[in-house]
Amino acid sequence: MWKTVVKYVLCVLLLGYVAFAFAFVNDENAKRVCPGIDLRIEGNTLPDSVVLQGVNSQLAKYKYKLKGESLGNINLRKLENYLSNFSNFESVECSFNPDSRLRITVVPIKAEVRVFNDKGESFYINRYGKRIKADAEFFVDVPVLIAPKQYDALIPAALSVIRSTSNDPDLGPLVAAYKIDGPNDLIIIPRLQGHVVNFGDTTRIDEKKASILTAYRKILPSKGWNTYDTISVKFKHQIVATRRNKAISNHGALEDDGIDLEEATLPEVANINTQNSVGDNG
Repeated sequence: MWKTVVKYVLCVLLLGYVAFAFAFVNDENAKRVCPGIDLRIEGNTLPDSVVLQGVNSQLAKYKYKLKGESLGNINLRKLENYLSNFSNFESVECSFNPDSRLRITVVPIKAEVRVFNDKGESFYINRYGKRIKADAEFFVDVPVLIAPKQYDALIPAALSVIRSTSNDPDLGPLVAAYKIDGPNDLIIIPRLQGHVVNFGDTTRIDEKKASILTAYRKILPSKGWNTYDTISVKFKHQIVATRRNKAISNHGALEDDGIDLEEATLPEVANINTQNSVGDNG
């Protein structure tokens, strides 16, 4: 019986101690003043200066005082929720340093693609397809995807192609941007102006990449760089080229001038050592 009493007494004493310590800490926090902010960026692939500028910009808009405020008046949870509302951050953690400075640890979301649509909207996409606001202070140099609003649902699937081509040491430097023209028409806009590449759907990525490099290394140098306005690798084991009907001085609108790339595939170009047949529409 006496053991039970001792346990209850110890529990009461422990609760009393916790209550006293909590009150003491709150009292101390009420006396201590935040001298500044210790902002830390973790897991970031961007220059820290870019993220720091963005976070400081959002902190400047925070309606509650931080620097010079007593620690007891700074609501850490409210500050975390405020910063977490910005889609640019994967996680935000706020605490106090031993020197009373407010520590804010931010893990930015890694953007993979910047999207522009026909409604004048622009946003980033991360590897999971999550949208990130394209705030100027968080500008990131990533591949560009032009995707009309009606094709929003096709954007996540396009990421696999964009990621693969952008990371390719041979093909990546040749690509300027991408555009979704339909469910089976992902267009690659090369840095070499005057033509575009129709990648087709998002299947057989490695095969299609090899076909594009074959066209650039063996076909276009032979046939002429200004001969075609569209190179299509959407068909299995085929490279289908559409002859230009008019001079193209820049990429402009990605159109095929009414020519159906699926109409025909002409005989294979001579002396091309490749499994791909080379077609010539128009």
